[in-house]
Amino acid sequence: MLHRFVLLLLLTVGVAQSVTVRLVGGTDLRAGRLEVHYNGVWGTVCNDYFSNAAAQVVCHMLGYGHTGRYIGYFYGNGSGPVWLDNVQCRGTETSIDDCPHTGWGRNECGHNEDVSVSCVPDSTEAVALVGGGNPRAGRLEVFHGTQWGTVCNDGFTDEAARVICYSLGFGYVGRKVDVDLYGVGDGLIWLNNVVCHGTELYIGECSLDGWRDDHNCSHHQDVAVSCFDDSTATNESDSITSAVTPVRLVGGSNSTGRLEVLHDGVWGTVCDDSFTNKAVRVVCKMLGFESGSEIDNRNFRIDNGSIWLDNVQCRGTETDIAACSHNVWGVHNCRHNEDVAIFCYFSKIDVRLNGGRDPREGRLEVKYNGTWRSVCRDGFNDAVARDVCSMLGFGHVGRPSRNHYGPGPGSFWLQSIQCNGTEQSIAECAHSGLGLGSCSSDKELAAVSCLIDDAVGLFGSRHPRKGRLEIYHNGHWGTVCRDYFNTAAAKVVCDSLGFGYAGWWKSAINYGLGTSMIWLDNVQCDGTERNISKCSHREWGEHNCGHSRDVAVVCYGNRSYTSTGGGYDGRIFDIYFGTFYPVGLLIIMGTILLCLIKPWKKCRCRRAAESRADNPPDVVPDIIPLEVVAPATPPSHRQVQPPFRYESLPHDQDSQRY
Repeated sequence: MLHRFVLLLLLTVGVAQSVTVRLVGGTDLRAGRLEVHYNGVWGTVCNDYFSNAAAQVVCHMLGYGHTGRYIGYFYGNGSGPVWLDNVQCRGTETSIDDCPHTGWGRNECGHNEDVSVSCVPDSTEAVALVGGGNPRAGRLEVFHGTQWGTVCNDGFTDEAARVICYSLGFGYVGRKVDVDLYGVGDGLIWLNNVVCHGTELYIGECSLDGWRDDHNCSHHQDVAVSCFDDSTATNESDSITSAVTPVRLVGGSNSTGRLEVLHDGVWGTVCDDSFTNKAVRVVCKMLGFESGSEIDNRNFRIDNGSIWLDNVQCRGTETDIAACSHNVWGVHNCRHNEDVAIFCYFSKIDVRLNGGRDPREGRLEVKYNGTWRSVCRDGFNDAVARDVCSMLGFGHVGRPSRNHYGPGPGSFWLQSIQCNGTEQSIAECAHSGLGLGSCSSDKELAAVSCLIDDAVGLFGSRHPRKGRLEIYHNGHWGTVCRDYFNTAAAKVVCDSLGFGYAGWWKSAINYGLGTSMIWLDNVQCDGTERNISKCSHREWGEHNCGHSRDVAVVCYGNRSYTSTGGGYDGRIFDIYFGTFYPVGLLIIMGTILLCLIKPWKKCRCRRAAESRADNPPDVVPDIIPLEVVAPATPPSHRQVQPPFRYESLPHDQDSQRY
């Protein structure tokens, strides 16, 4: 009887359904519109009450660690059900389903309220892997002192590669690989003799010769890193599907020219009516390239011949242009001056911003075929800037700016570039071609700012998690006075930077005092704000401070909750219980069994008492009191990331509060 009841209990309680999340709509895997997989269907999340703490839970689920931030509606509308609403996380949960919410599918939201999340940490000590067409593999470049540069391979080992991969959010995997796979760099070589033990959080914590550009290395010694392990490596050739309809590019090269298709044994052109970047991607994939863009056809025009296709409309997932929607073969209302011309490329075109104080601003540089080159700002508009910022993982924000970041690297690649803001890469925008034209002066080079107003940064340290606090307002960086600045304000800063709700403040004297304006004074936060600008403070630029009172912030700390009294915080037990579901299930089963056994024991004890009353013993045994044992404090919540080797954070002189 008892075993049948236990079986019924297990069937009733069931097993908790795992929830999967993904970020879609961006070119960087670490940023996009948040979608959750539930009951076999992908759906979105409504933005009501969604915060940076919830974003950090999502990024943790994706393996990027407890970093991340809520970036509003940057990646647009989703489709399908809106699965979650009123999601309220503390940031310590291991799944978004552990956070309080209104229930699956219960909401009053439209897709114009869909949440977007970025797991890309904002820092002034950024790293990137370039040249591989994938953010997980490529030549290692580091941003320091307003410039991107490479790393020399002297002393660099697989342990250092794993530190790089971990800091990029790919987990403790990775290895050093041959740089010839991705091409050598040019410009500065920032680091040499980098020696890591594997316990560091960032490359700046490893032993190194110092940040300088006078090493005894050449670029053929540049380091390259792969953050793939055996479970994530893929064979890119599997994605190339042989085409059914023969296509070719004529008049230029095998990657550039007028598009022609073969039908009934005759080659003919394609009219540009309704032809979009999705159709371009289909054609370039058919030719064995990764992607491409439509270009001006004036250099590839013909005056006669068949026009085979018109009104071609593709979804972008087809493997044959004939599978796209189009008019009947040969039916059109076009002339040859409307023929489609295409530029296709093999590898991903990388972008970077150079010369700025922060990796979110600077002179735009484009890397193609292993070489970084500049971009002329002729025709450069807001849509181009937003595409650039999206490629860098900062969302569809950004604006063009004048180049006050210095001269670019040699010749110029892109000219007369025009985007509509929906492209996955600026290579898909209309332009006059790669490697064509030149700018009249350095002032004519394109520059971009991905900074939003009231963005914050930490400066003056080689660690991205600590430094002098500055805030970007009205196009200028400025410092913050430490009057009334408290721990809650420091945690708001760290949270907005994607480092989690942890940190403290100190004097900026160890990081160099500011030299420009002082933007904020008397900052008072209660800890619930999303950005320090939302805290109470004096008017912008109004203060009674000198730079000797500039504040600095350190974004290290313990994320677990602790009690202030003699007991333990019940929230820890909630986390502990929610994390170890089987233990909770056993407790429930044990409680029910005790409830079933108790009446039986009571009845048995009553009969025994009646028997003793009828036959009293000569000697009454001593009553042995039960020992009361204080409840053990449950272990603090152990984070899955970072791994154990990262749990002990370095303590140096910066850990002392001033």
